[in-house]
Amino acid sequence: MKNEHGGNISEISRRYGIDEDKIIDFSASINPLGCPPGVRKTIVKEVDSVLNYPDDDSFDLISVLSEYHGVDRDNILVGNGSTEFIYWIPIVFKPRKALIVTPAFSEYEMGLRIAGSEISYFQAESDFSVSIDRLCSRMREKFDIFYLCNPANPTGILTPKDELCRVIAYAQEANILAVIDEAFIDFVEDESLKREIFRFPNLIVLRSMTKFFGIPGLRIGYVMAGASCIAQIRENKPPWTVSSLGQRAAAKALFAGDYIKDTRKYVATEREFLRNALDEIPGFKTYESAANFVFVFMDSRIGLNSTEIRDRLAKEGILVRDCSTFHGLGNRYLRIAVKRREQNIIIIEKMKEILKN
Repeated sequence: MKNEHGGNISEISRRYGIDEDKIIDFSASINPLGCPPGVRKTIVKEVDSVLNYPDDDSFDLISVLSEYHGVDRDNILVGNGSTEFIYWIPIVFKPRKALIVTPAFSEYEMGLRIAGSEISYFQAESDFSVSIDRLCSRMREKFDIFYLCNPANPTGILTPKDELCRVIAYAQEANILAVIDEAFIDFVEDESLKREIFRFPNLIVLRSMTKFFGIPGLRIGYVMAGASCIAQIRENKPPWTVSSLGQRAAAKALFAGDYIKDTRKYVATEREFLRNALDEIPGFKTYESAANFVFVFMDSRIGLNSTEIRDRLAKEGILVRDCSTFHGLGNRYLRIAVKRREQNIIIIEKMKEILKN
């Protein structure tokens, strides 16, 4: 079974006969400012690197990541997007019983199923916050691994770092591996658990360069963990999964200091604008988000469900993420990425038009 994700521009173009450059994609949460300055030039300049096999150790990129995060090289491993590690971690560590904090990214479940793990779920509270006390209590069921995304996908809810440390400490005592997916943490970097890998040997932090740095097509992700944990994953990882161009472009992106500051400021401003505008639509309710998207609930006053709204918008060349495919969510939730102001206005007006008609 192929899981549904955002960013299916080519499929929508074929289905509705709309030129790809006319489609506005709010379904994939990619930086509205595009990729960092210099990345495109780096790709052009380094194009001849494709004539050789890529550096299997990703030495230069890991060196830059080490400096960027203040984490030793031995604690970082680069892969073909963080999704590569979502699939490899269960294969390497062979967990018999796994716990997923939901709603959650579907690939956690897929990776665990391939590895033959028994999967259980921990549902977030009604406001989608995570009850740390309740989660710690659930750990008594003797799991081998648990997964939590922070900020959460698709809700955008941020669980404070000190609260997560309580859970990880509890999991360590119970010999449970903690996988914390920080795909969206770049927007609130101070809340990252990256330095906690030296405190908790059971902690694996997943990171992605897709969302914040706007380079999904280059497929760059990485894990940070204790040196022995990283070595264990590296020993089982296939060679050459990270392209030469991807390594060089990603390293260049990390030097874009002004771009990083501008992104955080721009996304915070536009996220607030989008939330306020959506909250003014009768029947809509948004949630506080620490990521570059807005999570929307639609109540019974709206005659359409999330799938129907997604399909009607798609016919207009506007893509949103229908959240009915996330475990634990019904068909009344949407995830809408933060885009440029002019694009955010378009989806707001189009949404009002669809609901009015």
